[in-house]
Amino acid sequence: MSLQAAMSLRLGELVLDVELDARPGTVTAVLGPNGAGKTTLLRTLAGLHAVDTGAVTLDGVVLDRPPDIFVVPERRRIGVVHQDYLLFPHLSVLDNVAFGPRSRGRSVRESRSLATGHLARLGIAELAHVRPRALSGGQAQRVALVRALATEPRALLLDEPLAALDAGTRVETRRDLRRYLAEFAGPTLLVTHDPVDALTLADRVAVLERGRITQVGTLAEVTGRPRTRYVAELIGTNLVQGTAQGTAIRTDAGSWLTTAESHIGPVLATIAPAAVALHRHEPEGSPRNRWVGTVAHLDLLGDRVRVQLAGPLPLVAEVTPSAVSELALREGDPVWASVKATEITTYPA
Repeated sequence: MSLQAAMSLRLGELVLDVELDARPGTVTAVLGPNGAGKTTLLRTLAGLHAVDTGAVTLDGVVLDRPPDIFVVPERRRIGVVHQDYLLFPHLSVLDNVAFGPRSRGRSVRESRSLATGHLARLGIAELAHVRPRALSGGQAQRVALVRALATEPRALLLDEPLAALDAGTRVETRRDLRRYLAEFAGPTLLVTHDPVDALTLADRVAVLERGRITQVGTLAEVTGRPRTRYVAELIGTNLVQGTAQGTAIRTDAGSWLTTAESHIGPVLATIAPAAVALHRHEPEGSPRNRWVGTVAHLDLLGDRVRVQLAGPLPLVAEVTPSAVSELALREGDPVWASVKATEITTYPA
C-alpha cells in the first residue's frame, strides 16, 4: 500500500517537482521552511490539485496522470487531517465521524455503528454527542483523526496536526497520535515544521525546499549528514560546502579548511558551534583553522550565547555569557575564530 509521487505542477509562483515514496506501515515526515510547498504536496496527493506532469499512485493504482487519468478526492481512499481539522460545526462528534462512511454509500445506521466503534478504539467514546465548539484542541485533533480513519483509508495525510495546540496539550496529543499511527497499516505522510514531531512520530524524513525534495532518510541519517543550510540550521550546526584535495578543503566562498579526514572532490563539512573558539587577537597554538571576521549578531539561548560571524567563512559560534563578557564582544566588532581539524566532519556532497 505504498503512496508514490513522481510529478510536477506549477501553482502561482511555486513549482513543485517531487519524487517521493511513502511506504506501508511507516510515517514519513515532510519537513521544510514556510513556502516550500509542503501543504501543496499534501493537497496534490489528496486530489485537490491536479499534477501537470508525472503521476501519483497508491498501491499500484494510478490516481493522477495527465492527460487522461484523474481520480477525484472522494474516490482516492486517502484520509486527510487538515491543520484546522475542518470539523462540521453543526454535527455532533459521532455524526462528524459517521460522515465519511455515509458519503461512501453506507447506511445511516451502519455509518453510526462504525463511528461508535472508532471512537471507542481511540478512547473518546464519551465525546460522541458533543459539538465541535465544545471540544478542546486536543480533543478536536483526535476527532479529526478518527474521522479520517473511519473512511478506512489506504493512506493518511496529516497537515501540521499539532500546530494549533498549546505546548502542554501538544505533548499528550503527540504521544496518543504516535500510538494511533503505529496501528495503521498504510503509509502516513506527516507535514510538520517541528523537528520534535519528526523525532517522535516519524520513521523517515523528507526535506522539501523550494518545491523539491533535497534529502530523504531516517532522522539520524538526515541530521547526521545535512545536505542543505536549512537542515543544518534546523539542527543548530554549521554547514560548509567546498572541494577537497586530501585534508584541505577550498570552500565555495574561497576560504580554506584543514580537516583530519581525507577526501577528493565536492564535499560537505559540518562544524558544531561549540567547536568554534573566539579570540580578540590571532590565536596561537594547535588550531590549524583560523579566520578573522565580524560579529554580526549575539543571541542569548539559555546559558549559551550564539555568535553569528560574518566574513570569509560565515559561522555560528556558541560560547558562554562569561566568554562574551571577557572578550567584550559587541555587534560590529572584529574577532578571530578558530576550529581544530578534528572538530570538522566531512562527507561527499
